[in-house]
Amino acid sequence: MPSDLDYAGPLRDALLAADFTYDRVAEAIGEEAHRALGRNETLPALRRTTSGAPLDTLVRLFLLQTQVARDDAERALPGLVDRLCNAGLLEQSVGEVAARTDCRPYATDERDLWVVSDLTPGLDGAPVAVGPDHVLGISSASTSLAQLTMREPVGRALDLGTGCGVQALHLAGHADAVVATDVNERALRMTRLNGALNEVEVDVRSGSFFEPVAGERFDLVATNPPFVISPATGERLVYRDSGLPGDRVVEHIVRTGP
Repeated sequence: MPSDLDYAGPLRDALLAADFTYDRVAEAIGEEAHRALGRNETLPALRRTTSGAPLDTLVRLFLLQTQVARDDAERALPGLVDRLCNAGLLEQSVGEVAARTDCRPYATDERDLWVVSDLTPGLDGAPVAVGPDHVLGISSASTSLAQLTMREPVGRALDLGTGCGVQALHLAGHADAVVATDVNERALRMTRLNGALNEVEVDVRSGSFFEPVAGERFDLVATNPPFVISPATGERLVYRDSGLPGDRVVEHIVRTGP
């Protein structure tokens, strides 16, 4: 593991110790709050997470994007608060800690996972402001692709345009080797972190489309490309705008993949 990710193992241990898993979080906040959070409404979940226990603290910190007391954060993430602040995942002020990234429980049929990405924009109707290199977290598009991907055992698999690495984590469950590519360097850093956090080995490479793997062969390619056809506003969001006109990005991938 790279030395700059040496906190990933202790963070995984802390998340497990707090039972910060998809099923346990859904149970703790209840069905109504879970549905509301899916609509970016945090109030029902805030009302259900006031105990100061580690699970409640992690839900409030990462999923509800609200500040928590420093003492509560230390109980939930023992010995990690300063390290995670230095790594850019958290920030702290006098007596309080806030998240700078999302760390979200996720689950496949086989195991519990955690996915780090940029904070969810637009919670509770707040203005949606994201930078051009924003790294999107788990979305309906990513879960749909995960459900549609064939899951037979394979030798080598490619996650083209990996983003935060969700598809790479799935592929690692049935591929001997996984390569993940992206043009967004922030996305590649988060994919490396998510690989380390989930004890999954991913070969992460920088570059556009198939350039980083030119001439190589793969048994399975999964891609959730930047497919939004948006007006030319002058500001490109890498995760959704390919820079190609219309739907040419899909045509390009299909034609050049073989």
